[in-house]
Amino acid sequence: MARKIVTFEPSGIKIDVDETTTVLNAARGLGLHILSECGGYGTCGKCKVLMKPPPMPSKIDYMHISESDIKRGVRLACQHKVQNDLRVAIMGTAAQVKILIDGIAIPTKLDFDKGLENKKGIAIDLGTTTIVAYLLDLETGIQIGHAASLNPQIMYGEDVMSRITYAVVEDDGPDVLKDAVLLKIEEIITELASSNQVNLQDIVRLTIVGNPAMHHLLLGLDTKSLGIAPYEPVVKKALNKSGKDLGFTKIKEANVYLAPNIAGFVGGDTAAFILSQRLDTTDKIVLGIDIGTNGEIVLSKQGELFCCSAAAGSAFEGAMIRHGMRGQEGAIEYLSIIDPDQAPQIFVIGNTPPKGICGSGIVDLVAELKASSIISSNGKLLESSRVITLEGEKAYTIAKPGEHKSQQLLVFTQNDIRQVQLAKGAILAGASILMKSTGIDIMDIDILLLAGAFGNYINPKNALAIGLLPPVDIEKVIPVGNAAGDGAKRMLLSLKDRALIESVVERVRYIELAQYDDFSRIFSRATMLEGKMPI
Repeated sequence: MARKIVTFEPSGIKIDVDETTTVLNAARGLGLHILSECGGYGTCGKCKVLMKPPPMPSKIDYMHISESDIKRGVRLACQHKVQNDLRVAIMGTAAQVKILIDGIAIPTKLDFDKGLENKKGIAIDLGTTTIVAYLLDLETGIQIGHAASLNPQIMYGEDVMSRITYAVVEDDGPDVLKDAVLLKIEEIITELASSNQVNLQDIVRLTIVGNPAMHHLLLGLDTKSLGIAPYEPVVKKALNKSGKDLGFTKIKEANVYLAPNIAGFVGGDTAAFILSQRLDTTDKIVLGIDIGTNGEIVLSKQGELFCCSAAAGSAFEGAMIRHGMRGQEGAIEYLSIIDPDQAPQIFVIGNTPPKGICGSGIVDLVAELKASSIISSNGKLLESSRVITLEGEKAYTIAKPGEHKSQQLLVFTQNDIRQVQLAKGAILAGASILMKSTGIDIMDIDILLLAGAFGNYINPKNALAIGLLPPVDIEKVIPVGNAAGDGAKRMLLSLKDRALIESVVERVRYIELAQYDDFSRIFSRATMLEGKMPI
């Protein structure tokens, strides 16, 4: 019988089941909780989930779900068997996801704009996976509150390219993706205002930073040019819009500033990172890496700026990994192997039985497997008492049922290792080519900045050991958290900083990796699990 894959959001955890399995039972098989007071008989109507693609609604769906929710794809989990590969959002669980809020900016004096007494503003980091918003007092620059959520567009594609494809292929794709993120942003703004006793009428400014795909989808722009060479954005320059122009209904009069894009896959979030760290003014040689579904890499050669983008994919978000998941309750966040013949030591978010493994745990696992001689430098799983054959494929056993109170067999397969190699190879190849193109040797690097959530949570020692990062001395590696969010705050508070970053972006030189003569060879060498430069 054919088996189908169900991916549950917001965790990103996956399970393969046969076509007789209901969505409710698939969730139960992973230890995920979907409210079902009637036990799955369709009488309580409590097991509502969002399904993509949505199956035809049943009579029982119509008894418990509104017409508008039916159109959105809401169904009862107990009423539908898994006939196709399916993505399922469990409602009300997004708050469990571990989302990075704080960043570390270079201390500099800000020139706050005048005439904004008692007015408020919101800076937004619109990521492919998450949305983070900061509520600030525009007169003092004091942060009043913050909020975070998953980007609801995840239901239509895990990474940038899959969403671009959805927007291009589906007739209503652009509208669906735009409406989803607009509604979520306005929901976040409303909640921030309410929880901090702020009138919506007093919110007069927004800044939004994001990669070019998120920028274009938010604006409803044509994304075709981002999906084909030479990957040029429709709009590069910074934009000023009213809330009404953008499609907001509760902050129609607010000014919305969208940061400038740099290139096809390097956008306003990278511009915000540059501004946050003032990479345009440093007298050092600084390499900055933001590892996400699309890795953005910036090199500052004593203030002269170069950048590139590396298609790392979503392996470090837990996608493409058999038991991968996002960083939320139940995810193995850190791991070490003390005895190769025994179960590894693990730290699970929420101190619960493990359900899967997230990005930081994946890096730890690969590094520990390498150090324990369970995998070779080329990624091949070797013989070990913890290595089994599962469905014709070798796999390392992270936890057997009962180990660490696990309710299921958790493994890391040969294909999982390959996915990590491809992701880390893209990052290392990109950084190496960027350095080579600018005449910088590894010994010249003074600082390696890690931006973003993944860079904040990984163990730098293990990232260096498997060659995810260029082999600098470990003391040079500095996590700076959500630097894009900090840059967005600066743009919110100061028109001078907006003008500054617009001027800086015009001077950034973009290097297209695919056009580099030796790219294929360098990328192939960069997939090796060793702390060496591939050039």
